[in-house]
Amino acid sequence: MAGIVVSAVIVVFIYTATREPLPKLMLPFEKRPYHALKEPYKALRATEKEKARERRNLLSRRSHRRTKSAPSTVELNTDEGIRAAFYVPWDAASFSSLREYARQIDLLYPEWLHVLTPDGHLQGVDSETNRFFDIIQGGAVRPVDYKVMPFLKSEDTGTDVFPLVNNFDGSQWIDISDFLNDPNARANFRRQIEIFLASDKYRGLMVDFEDFPKKAQPDFVSLLNELATDLHAKDMKLYVSAPAGNSDFDYRGVGQVVDGLVLMNYDQHYAGGGGTAGPIAAQDWFTNNLAQAKKLVPLDKLICAIANYGYDWVKKPKRGPMPADEHDVNVTVQQAWLAARDSEADVNFDDDSMNPHVIYLDEHNLQHDIWFLDGVTALNEMRAGRQIGVRTFALWRLGSEDRSLWRIWDFPMEVAAPSKLNIVPPGQDVDLEGSGEILNVEATPEDGERKMSMDDSTGLISDETMDSLPEPYRVGRYGASSNEVAITFDDGPDPDWTPRILDILKSEHATATFFLIGNQADRFASLTSRIYNEGHEIGNHTFTHPDISDLSNTMVELELKIGRAHV
Repeated sequence: MAGIVVSAVIVVFIYTATREPLPKLMLPFEKRPYHALKEPYKALRATEKEKARERRNLLSRRSHRRTKSAPSTVELNTDEGIRAAFYVPWDAASFSSLREYARQIDLLYPEWLHVLTPDGHLQGVDSETNRFFDIIQGGAVRPVDYKVMPFLKSEDTGTDVFPLVNNFDGSQWIDISDFLNDPNARANFRRQIEIFLASDKYRGLMVDFEDFPKKAQPDFVSLLNELATDLHAKDMKLYVSAPAGNSDFDYRGVGQVVDGLVLMNYDQHYAGGGGTAGPIAAQDWFTNNLAQAKKLVPLDKLICAIANYGYDWVKKPKRGPMPADEHDVNVTVQQAWLAARDSEADVNFDDDSMNPHVIYLDEHNLQHDIWFLDGVTALNEMRAGRQIGVRTFALWRLGSEDRSLWRIWDFPMEVAAPSKLNIVPPGQDVDLEGSGEILNVEATPEDGERKMSMDDSTGLISDETMDSLPEPYRVGRYGASSNEVAITFDDGPDPDWTPRILDILKSEHATATFFLIGNQADRFASLTSRIYNEGHEIGNHTFTHPDISDLSNTMVELELKIGRAHV
């Protein structure tokens, strides 16, 4: 009988905890101090049930595939329409996109490997320290990934993975001419690649070497020949990325060697290194590049990469120096929309380039020009590619994209495809506003809406208008101070360390905030009381301290509410 009573009490407690809403912080709304620059520019919501049905459909089938063959064995630019995507480990949103849309991705190119020295040895980046490390150590492989491969295997997505190697050090492209020109260095690189690819179920390699001198092109092709021989002997494939419209690049020579050439058909204008503001990939520029590449690269080896991201260029002031914190930057599509929202500027669809554009003034009254590519440009580019025989596409990059593009990614030629872009989901970014260590969730994600006009003669979207902008999670940051420090302690109370900390704080006449774990606070109730009685703040650090990224929303809320009840 006692057991029944206890169980009933627990059930009532949990029910009460889940019914009672969590308290809200009464803090002012934070936003960036941008404002619109007034210039003479041209100026259905889905239900939760429909969204859930769409997710189930994506999970239940790989809709654009006609066979069950490994995607890397399918001839490119056939009716099956293979799809690829680039993944970056330095942006958490990239993994979020992968997790949600993996079943629409046949070939994945994760940016894990780097060659930065003349000896050609492989390096990776430590996610904790952001420092480079040697991948091959004593003949063994130091892991570069703890998420992507376990996820793809557990979900059985059928995605073929081709680790990407580049010559980028995090801030600039390194001249690797000496490495390419040295047969011994190339041999060392190939040995290390062989060891690395044998460490997991990889299907080959993606090479993305950029910004090296034209004189190194023959050595580059020699390396690709050597890699192709190595990989083909192990039934693996070699892909290479190539810049668009670059007269120094040997498209024909590279196309003869590799299994797939990915034309990076964007960066007509780019930030940094002498780049100037302008469209990322004007529609005519994009189409001409692809048509030219088709003349030089066999169609069964050609993949067209489309972009979904942008650049924010800041215009130099007429007088005085540029403020130290002002510079041109890369932006995700969501960041472009947020700049438009904060400045109350319009998102304009440029008639000539058919690229979206935002212009605004920042807090220094400096003009910013954002050009970017979104779901509309993706549809237009894929349709233009299909019209000249290219059916295989890759996305640069996961995490920065307009997520509405996934609705048309498989079948861009469908008559109904443009209407699928009307509802615009928010990006994977979190909108962080203000400064300080106190965080307050001020808004949850909301879809945006767009209207479009079609050019029936071309089948392309000729104009888009954002009726409302998508909103991601918005988190306000508060409490920043130039001359004060807030002391906090997590995970207690601890019977050994907490009393010592309290003694020190008391002797120094200082107060702190203790974020307590609910079950610990209950277990060491006397310490919890002492913390409170001595004038310290107490915060809620959940009840059992789980990894909340692995919990459902309901369980996270339950952890917080039960934790609050015990602290």
